[in-house]
Amino acid sequence: MRLLVWGAVLTALVAGWAPAQTAAAVAVDGTVKDGAGLAVAGAIVTLETAAGGEQRTTTTDQAGAFHFGEVAAGSFNVTVAAGGFAVWTANVTAGGLNQAPVAAVLQLAPMTSTIEVTPPPKELAAEQLKSEEKQRVLGVFPHFLVTYEPNAAPLTAGQKFHLGFKTLVDPVTLLGTGIDAGIQQAQNKYPEFGQGVEGYAKRLGARYTSHISGVMIHHVILQAVFHQDPRYFYKDTGSFRSRVWYSIWTAFVCKGDNGRWQPDYSDVIGGAAASQVSRLYYPYTSRPWLRLFHNVLEGFGGRAEDHLLEQFVVRRFTTHTRKLAGMFRKVLAEGTAAPLVSVGDFSAGPMTFMLASDLQANGATLAKVGAIAEGQVSSAGGMSGAGEAVRWRLEHVHLKVGNVDVPLRSNQAKGGDAALVYRQLEGSGRIALVLYVAQDVVVVPGK
Repeated sequence: MRLLVWGAVLTALVAGWAPAQTAAAVAVDGTVKDGAGLAVAGAIVTLETAAGGEQRTTTTDQAGAFHFGEVAAGSFNVTVAAGGFAVWTANVTAGGLNQAPVAAVLQLAPMTSTIEVTPPPKELAAEQLKSEEKQRVLGVFPHFLVTYEPNAAPLTAGQKFHLGFKTLVDPVTLLGTGIDAGIQQAQNKYPEFGQGVEGYAKRLGARYTSHISGVMIHHVILQAVFHQDPRYFYKDTGSFRSRVWYSIWTAFVCKGDNGRWQPDYSDVIGGAAASQVSRLYYPYTSRPWLRLFHNVLEGFGGRAEDHLLEQFVVRRFTTHTRKLAGMFRKVLAEGTAAPLVSVGDFSAGPMTFMLASDLQANGATLAKVGAIAEGQVSSAGGMSGAGEAVRWRLEHVHLKVGNVDVPLRSNQAKGGDAALVYRQLEGSGRIALVLYVAQDVVVVPGK
């Protein structure tokens, strides 16, 4: 009897010491091809548990093949995304009897479901000019050289001249010039002109000629030569602080016809040229170069002041404003998730990524799978003696959406920890990660 008892005890002890049995790990393999049977390389494949817990990502090789190793048996959802194709999804069971490789066949994405057609740039600019020519402060004073469309179409040289001419011949401009000349005469400003009708005529001619040179040289001719936009681009998004900074910053830069911000050559040179031209019809003092230097400095300060007023005061009193392209524009909200996959192996230095899924806003697809993002990867320290892991950071990353560079950051909430969170792709040095739109961005979907 004692032998039986001790035998049972020993059996139980042995059973307790034996390692726990776990479900056998299996592999999930597959291929991705298009409708013509050709391999799709670089497709992004995601394997996710049916319950939505664990998620793993890889990409297809040149033969269109992918592989997930060490997969616990169970049910999984497989998602395949590639540029120009509709997203493919399927449910697979890993570890089942006669498990077959996943065979994904991608179909071309339907073009009409995500594309919004916009007018050609010249036609869109012409329509925007019609709207801008109706803008008036307090419903009276012309306010044509401001656009409230953040991504306004670039103006042709002819459209710039038209906008300047429209400003010069406006009845309110002519009336205001006459009133200014009358005030100068009452104050006996420029006594060299004298008094009476002749003195008033000289002041009126000098004042209007000065206005012509100021508009045409300062805001038209030089802008046409340097291919820069003469308008102020009103900013309707962002914090109060960011809009103040924008108003000051745009005193030194302007938007080029290529849609990019550039040093404001045209305003600086145009303002200086207009100042020198005014010497031809206004009495002037000695030390002209000192006066020219002062005029350039005053130009920067004056533009900053005008922009601040425009940003926070004048807009409230401007009538007939409308965002013509509002039917085409979409706001990509701050904090919008942008899933990315690195193009090459992950390392410090410049890195290129591609969008892992379509980026949408207000029901429109603004960027398709495969859109390119670029940034700079840096490490915030190395392996310490205690084995602390490297903290990676991604800086100055922008996603190209049409003609707009969308800034991205590491955290959904502003001001959070900027350490990079990523997943290693199966069988490679590439990574998958999610970044977030850093600020509200206005985007016009491409044609």
